[in-house]
Amino acid sequence: MRRLAWAIGSPSLFEPENAAWQGRLRSDQWSAGELTRCADWLHLQDRAPGALKLALGDPRVNTPLGHTFEKLVLFWQATRPDVRASTRGLMVRSGGRTLGEFDIVLLRHDGVIETLEVTVKYYLNLRPDLGIDGCIGPRAFDRMSDKFGKMTTRQTDLGHTEFGRVAIARWLENSCGETCSPDQLIVENYALARGYVFHPSIDAAIPSELSPAHERGLWQTDAMALPDDGVTEWRNLSSREWLGQYRGAADESNWPVDPAMPRMYARLEAWGAEWQEVERRFVVRADAGLLKSV
Repeated sequence: MRRLAWAIGSPSLFEPENAAWQGRLRSDQWSAGELTRCADWLHLQDRAPGALKLALGDPRVNTPLGHTFEKLVLFWQATRPDVRASTRGLMVRSGGRTLGEFDIVLLRHDGVIETLEVTVKYYLNLRPDLGIDGCIGPRAFDRMSDKFGKMTTRQTDLGHTEFGRVAIARWLENSCGETCSPDQLIVENYALARGYVFHPSIDAAIPSELSPAHERGLWQTDAMALPDDGVTEWRNLSSREWLGQYRGAADESNWPVDPAMPRMYARLEAWGAEWQEVERRFVVRADAGLLKSV
């Protein structure tokens, strides 16, 4: 339930007021309203988590984190009182060639289609002097500048393209039993961005494209030991545990961990009978090529 609540109410990764979004990025105010709306429903999921577990699938299967996050968002958005049908991963094709994919498509009761481009990202701010160009994901090819450029243009424009609308119309007919020509569709395109940026120091400069309220931590190499204050504990987080603040046992889970990825550690503080995350760090191998990618 905590991961679901984090998907709903955590701060936007990017700054929604940036002109490049054209008002399409869901803001923290919108997220706060959704979290308030979902409060009772979240408590219900906590008491009876069967439907959520079914939607997410077996945690022992090494599922890409982005897919798990999309499932959380669809599970949440499909419960909106103004939504009557939804789907995830709707492919857009032409002549056997894939042109793109809608992360989430929602059919509202008023007949309007909402598309939602969804991302959850974890970036290391390797070169604060380079702004957005200095922020790299756990794998060197995953660059914040590329993601920002794609989300603000092609990925959030897909619902207004000819073949994007054809794909939506086909889904409406095949899955919802409704016939509507692509030209008749009313489509609203939105985006949702969550995640963390790990900085080299607490006072490091941040790119203007980032939300000032974004979730953050520090990064370091494995040449340095994690700080030890004798009170808190560090826990290596498995992939799904990256989604939201950790609370639970100090012992590590047996969920899959990608050996090629940097390690995500949460500093845990005793909180009654459990441990509560109070800090998060990304630890990169000192000889990793990632550090030379910018």
